[in-house]
Amino acid sequence: MVINIAHRGGAGLAPENTLSCFSEGIKYADMIEFDIQPSSDHHLMVFHDRGSIERTTNGQGRIPELPFKHLRSLDAGSWFQDRYRGEQIPTLSEVLCIIPASLQINVELKFYDNRSDWFEKSIISLIHKHKLENRSVVMAKHIENIQRIQNIDKSVNCGLLQKDRPNKEYFDLLLDLEVKTAQIRKRALKSAFIQQCHDHDIQVFYFYADEPQEMQQAIRKDIDGLLTNFPDRLHALLSKKE
Repeated sequence: MVINIAHRGGAGLAPENTLSCFSEGIKYADMIEFDIQPSSDHHLMVFHDRGSIERTTNGQGRIPELPFKHLRSLDAGSWFQDRYRGEQIPTLSEVLCIIPASLQINVELKFYDNRSDWFEKSIISLIHKHKLENRSVVMAKHIENIQRIQNIDKSVNCGLLQKDRPNKEYFDLLLDLEVKTAQIRKRALKSAFIQQCHDHDIQVFYFYADEPQEMQQAIRKDIDGLLTNFPDRLHALLSKKE
């Protein structure tokens, strides 16, 4: 059965990447996906947008340029619905504490420090602290993040995001990096490409589908996991198939 992956915690259900959203997503999903960036004083914050915090908070600037205390003072919920006013940007530790032991996690890295590996080391440390080694995957767009993690701790399961990479270039990178998870875009949602990954023991996650018809189309291609903003819809669809 395909893995139900709640994108940003289930971004269609509550304000994305917040504790309220994760509390909703865990009701339906098999895996919770979220994004990590550091504050300027090295707190691991769960937040998506790299360029600005304006879309989902009442603040300005970029996560890595702002201190933890300021980030925690922001409203990260009312943009979605007024009843979420006062929702805070959570830390990675806070999120990991509410994820049930029955669920997997999908951590996307949104930052790379070319001077130091403190960011990757901090995430790996928390994965071990919460005993998530066997139910987590660390995803990244930049191969440097993955190479650094592999140098620090080869036991950590890493995955490469396809983003805008052509299929052949992307597949070659999967093999070169020896990762076991691919997160593909629509251009790679082809049975032949997915089978090629499976032949090399690489599981395939698809980003993304929100409507039941799109979900069914993706599932028919034999993907292993499906990212969605509406894990409740995917849960209902998969329940009908049982």
